[in-house]
Amino acid sequence: MLTIILGFATSLVYGFADFFGAIGSRKIKPVTVTMVSGFVGLIFVCLVGLSMGASFSSGVWFWGTIAGLSSAVGLSALYAALAIGPISILSPLSAVVSAIVPMLVGFFIGERFSALGFVALGVILLAVFLVGFVPGDDVHLPTPRALILSIVAGTGIGVVLIAIDQAPGDSGLGPVIIVRAVAALSLALFLVLSLVRKSTDTPKPAPAKRFWLAVALAGIFDGSANILFLLASREGSLTVVAVLTALYPLGTIILARIFLKERLAKSQMAGILLALGGSALLAIA
Repeated sequence: MLTIILGFATSLVYGFADFFGAIGSRKIKPVTVTMVSGFVGLIFVCLVGLSMGASFSSGVWFWGTIAGLSSAVGLSALYAALAIGPISILSPLSAVVSAIVPMLVGFFIGERFSALGFVALGVILLAVFLVGFVPGDDVHLPTPRALILSIVAGTGIGVVLIAIDQAPGDSGLGPVIIVRAVAALSLALFLVLSLVRKSTDTPKPAPAKRFWLAVALAGIFDGSANILFLLASREGSLTVVAVLTALYPLGTIILARIFLKERLAKSQMAGILLALGGSALLAIA
């Protein structure tokens, strides 16, 4: 039961991070948002690590580095895919892939479920797609390039979850700290190279402070979600936690409903109900 609660909480907090990241990206370049929020998240998890502890064995460095590089690649691919669109198809697709990749690894390492458990996982995967899908008259089929980028994004995020799960269980927050550091430094290097290439561009007005606050909140929530996932994966099954984590669009649409007064589509409402029902089934399976 604790695994279900932690996994569901992870998805919500990841969604909160995406919401504030999206707000910041309205006035700040997405790669800058990702980099700055990454460093804020790094500082946050380091501070939390002072109380929860952290160790850095070779295994922590190995899996943390894999997760950090995968995070940088996955997020970059996700932003690129969503920029091409349509978001209503590519966002849930990447979320579903991010769940399926750890599921396959979990099955390979020996995780097994009852028939009811598999039904629950299937229901939640369907909920993931419905929660992220926003139907509309202007929805068009994605291009092959957008589909590939979306699959790469989901695979990258899935590898992050696998790598964090595989890190030594007695390492405290060590894996999360390495993930944040490697991802932030990778994106910082990419940003520096981008600025060098575009050094002749006309400077743009500085964004308002509230947008930088949104970026900072995105980093704090993202770091919190990393910690919650680490705790959840150590408590229970990688497959269960990964599938629940893929519900992260739910956290985004909840905050969009509260702060931006956005209405939920009927398909999203159905997805939320399925997510709750699937989680309840998973708890008793």
